[in-house]
Amino acid sequence: MTDENVIRKMRAFDHTSPQQMNDPYAMYEAFRTKCPVGRSEQHGGFHVVSRYASAKKVFEDYGSFSSTDGVGIPPHPFRMFPIDLDPPLQAKFRRVLNRRFTPEAVAEKRAEIQGVIDTLIDDFIEIGSADLASQLVRPLLPRIVLPLLGVPSEARQQMSDWIEYLTRGRATDMPGVIKAGDAIGMFLGGLVATRRAAPPADDVLGMLLESQIDGRPFTDDEILRTLLIILFGGLDTTSSVMLESLLHLARNPADKQRLKSGEVSWQIAIEEFVRFTSPIQGLRRTVTQDTTIEGETLKKGDWVFGLHGSANRDEAVFENAGQCLLERQPNAHLAFGSGAHICLGRNLARLEIQILLSTVLERLGDFEVGPQFTPDYLVGEARGMKSLPVRFTPAHKAAAAGFDRGAHAAGGAHA
Repeated sequence: MTDENVIRKMRAFDHTSPQQMNDPYAMYEAFRTKCPVGRSEQHGGFHVVSRYASAKKVFEDYGSFSSTDGVGIPPHPFRMFPIDLDPPLQAKFRRVLNRRFTPEAVAEKRAEIQGVIDTLIDDFIEIGSADLASQLVRPLLPRIVLPLLGVPSEARQQMSDWIEYLTRGRATDMPGVIKAGDAIGMFLGGLVATRRAAPPADDVLGMLLESQIDGRPFTDDEILRTLLIILFGGLDTTSSVMLESLLHLARNPADKQRLKSGEVSWQIAIEEFVRFTSPIQGLRRTVTQDTTIEGETLKKGDWVFGLHGSANRDEAVFENAGQCLLERQPNAHLAFGSGAHICLGRNLARLEIQILLSTVLERLGDFEVGPQFTPDYLVGEARGMKSLPVRFTPAHKAAAAGFDRGAHAAGGAHA
């Protein structure tokens, strides 16, 4: 690709375009090589930073690159805390939330996660085929994340539908997105008011209602905006990694065996699955003062888009970056973010991914995709497969197969 063609590609770059994002990695390589900091003319115009070192700087230097104006392109219809805050205020919110997302805290969810996965697999294991996207991965995460937040069971499907629309529709139907956002805001606002009058409960909402920031209780608005980021961050991103990992294992039976035998540890392999997938392809910051990156001038008020999906394929950092190598170490990927805004739920995501993949290997061990299968991707907040049809040898449901889940429940999180 000539320099002129790369610049043309950069001007047209749109991370919300299904056509561009179905397989963007050759384009990313061209950006890193010939236009490491360029400017897209889409969505009102924004700078694109594609190399690892420069993207990391954008995410970590909050004095020059701020999150307070939002992190999405196009912008989200509402602010979310603490992702749309800078330190030191951001750190005050994180200190409250962190205690619910430590490795020890999320390990307590192991038996619950295992039970949901087994139930979903039981629905199709006797058939010998399934779409692992629609029948396993996408139904799983709302059943874990929404109860964690305190969303009652009767509202979880509607909430999941609203969130999916918000994450997928911002580039094509902003009025519809605003309508869905208003519906979520009204629901969560009502839930917060109801719970304030009720006895405390052991979930994230209950914790926020009982916590303080700067010596005062959280306001209803602060609680709502905090719940929103956990909703957005806990569904599409993790599901994208799960599906990409399952596709890799379906196509690489030797890696299945290496994981099952313990030759490669789950802890190391999961980091590589996360790097390779990079479900959030990029996030925005707003320039707070005139600065330069890679020789390019960025003006105060400009938008700059740190491209995780490209940075995590940068050969200057990751040898054979285009390959998913389960034993890769070190693996300082940016898929969970970097600096103050490193992903709040990363320990929960790691645990969910490990339990799902290990259970699929245990119960659907010979699963495979057809030779003609080509993944098609949904594009929005996260880039994830629309479907993953597989076939496998039919087997018994968990109870009939005699699985002892006590060992799973007692294990610790790889986080």
